[in-house]
Amino acid sequence: MKSAAKIVIHALLAIYAVILGYILLGLLFKFYIPADVFFDLSFALLFFTLGQCFYELGPKRAILFLVVTSVIGFLAEILGTSTGFPFGKYHYSNLLGPKIFGVPEVVPLIWFVIAYLTLSVARNASRQFERNGLLRLALLSAFGAVAWDFLIDPMFSSYGYWVWTGQFLPLPKLNGIPVTNFVGWFVLVTLMLCVYFFMSKTKSAPQRQNVFDSQVAYFLLAVDGVVANLSLKNYSVIILGTSAMLVFLAISFYAGKSQPKIVHQVTQ
Repeated sequence: MKSAAKIVIHALLAIYAVILGYILLGLLFKFYIPADVFFDLSFALLFFTLGQCFYELGPKRAILFLVVTSVIGFLAEILGTSTGFPFGKYHYSNLLGPKIFGVPEVVPLIWFVIAYLTLSVARNASRQFERNGLLRLALLSAFGAVAWDFLIDPMFSSYGYWVWTGQFLPLPKLNGIPVTNFVGWFVLVTLMLCVYFFMSKTKSAPQRQNVFDSQVAYFLLAVDGVVANLSLKNYSVIILGTSAMLVFLAISFYAGKSQPKIVHQVTQ
């Protein structure tokens, strides 16, 4: 019988899916969607991810993960909007709400959401963490985060949530987005997870896992990105982003199936 906590997580994911379905129908059939619904979608995903994080890691480690990813993400955004490093030169509009040092208050939580979802999915590929296993787990999770950014960065830039003005290295752009942005994402998510692993003294997978729900949430993010970019006619973005996200899901899924099922005792 499923625990009450897991049922709550399923319910939170269902709420996110229903709100997303309503928005996608609006994009496809071009009917008006109130702006509040988009904020409801973001909060639904946040609450699901928080529930998933607390369920899988336990309260102490979940709070640590939230703090580490949010703080590192916030500091990186301040550095990025001020200097252009490590993502490129950009600034936020007022569409994401109040700002602190030029960074919208909600942005650090976005880093938490994508870092945890990709970690939860990728963890399925490593049931036990042998030598260098945690680093490989962090790198795979970072790849999943960048794959998602391939879809959402061109989309939200087109919507005017942030504006790119250049990059700090003379590199080509990808769908109008500086390549340095994707490199910065990969390095930053890897750093977040390595710092978390070090501070939490992680040596084994959590005893409780709910990978399937994270896989569904990640897949829904891909569907959201595809439909939104279709409305913007960003066809090359769709091909690149969905291909990368599906590769991430496939690697995580098949690598997980190939590993023996081992039960770990974890000290929370």
